[in-house]
Amino acid sequence: MKKNIFILSVLLILGGVFGYFYQKDQGPFALDYGKAVINLPVTHHKSLEDKAYPLGEKYLAEDMAAELNRQGMQTEIYAIEDTYANKNFKEGIDIYMRAYPELQLNSYHGAIDRDRVAVLYETIPYKIEEVKNADIVFTGSLKKDREYRKLGINSHFMPQFTRFDKFYPAFSEKHKTKLLFVGNLYPDAKTRKTVDLALKNGLELDIYGIGWERVLPQDKLYLHKGEQISGDELKYYYSSADIVFNDTREDMIEAGFISNRIFDVTAAKGFLISDYMAEIEEIYGDAIVMYKNEAEFRALVTYYLNHPLERKRKAYEAYLITKRRFGSEQAISEMIKVMKAYVRDKKKGERDA
Repeated sequence: MKKNIFILSVLLILGGVFGYFYQKDQGPFALDYGKAVINLPVTHHKSLEDKAYPLGEKYLAEDMAAELNRQGMQTEIYAIEDTYANKNFKEGIDIYMRAYPELQLNSYHGAIDRDRVAVLYETIPYKIEEVKNADIVFTGSLKKDREYRKLGINSHFMPQFTRFDKFYPAFSEKHKTKLLFVGNLYPDAKTRKTVDLALKNGLELDIYGIGWERVLPQDKLYLHKGEQISGDELKYYYSSADIVFNDTREDMIEAGFISNRIFDVTAAKGFLISDYMAEIEEIYGDAIVMYKNEAEFRALVTYYLNHPLERKRKAYEAYLITKRRFGSEQAISEMIKVMKAYVRDKKKGERDA
């Protein structure tokens, strides 16, 4: 009896697989290249529905999906359980916001789901084997883009972007503060560069993010104002602080990835002081103030706290650059052009084969 059930199960599975490949071009499983799914490295869909969930990629995915939908490409966001459960959205394009270990592009996409277009959207360095197995790569690093192109990878430079319907100047007396840092503490880290320098120099700053209560000294816990600021509220904080701090993970600095905080804060006309990155300087010049060491950090904070008109002037210069180059409309429009061109060439190749 058990043997018969096993044989029946195998036949059903094989029949399902055969049915998929037989009907996918004409039947109910036909792929729609006007539809896209953004895959995120979270296991359960409930994590995506949690408004307080801290994954940065979730917010970026929401912004990307909103703009893709606005520009006519029907888009949904999937967790891992959605991907494996086959929700039958029939999307022709799969966008991976991060290549998580449960879904390797070289096996899953290459063997089972090869007719979908696998798009890697890179905001952190990926393993090169994952990048090589994507059909299209969008990378936020000019350095990585050049590296990938030399390897023959279909790579396109696409920095992170901001939504001007979400981040815009919105000064609020209620949210006014002198020094602001918004960011989670990395796992196993004891601090972050900006917070460490601020505390060393006796500065009072408002800190928002997860993990700070485990590392801040007891007499400084009051600086931790909360674990999360909702995406809809961030503009009030960025617009109303005298100085917003940015710092960047070492792996991102090495690979040349600019934090999306740069684009969001400048869109809200917030004034930024950041750790130094040549890539930021290349784009913004001196509109974004940067430090290379503790002495520079201390001097810059002191100077700009005492020169509000200078803060306002630089914030406006940075705002104009972001407005001109890093809005979601421009970024996603270019993304759609690249994906449509790939699909067009793919279909032509199939017809000519």
